[in-house]
Amino acid sequence: MAKRRFDIGDRVTVRDATSMFHTRTQVFTRGRTGVVVEMRPEWVIPEDEAWDRMETGRVEPFYVVQFDQKDLWPDYTGFDGDTLQTEVCERWLEPAGKEQ
Repeated sequence: MAKRRFDIGDRVTVRDATSMFHTRTQVFTRGRTGVVVEMRPEWVIPEDEAWDRMETGRVEPFYVVQFDQKDLWPDYTGFDGDTLQTEVCERWLEPAGKEQ
């Protein structure tokens, strides 16, 4: 098991990158900053899972990251406290404030 880069409570930014292959990293979260709220087990990354590489795929830790919805959508008209949580594999995350 690899050492995790992030802990619960860490502020992280989702990499603003494109992918030619399947990924579960939603476009609207890319380049946005949130907070790690839960750890998930290591698993085959979605890009390899999509090609049925369950036995030979790259394995990484996953995290649940919480975002303020007003930070995801500039025109969001809901309550200030509304949040969204999504699962992100480690390769898509950087410490908040780090140059991309």
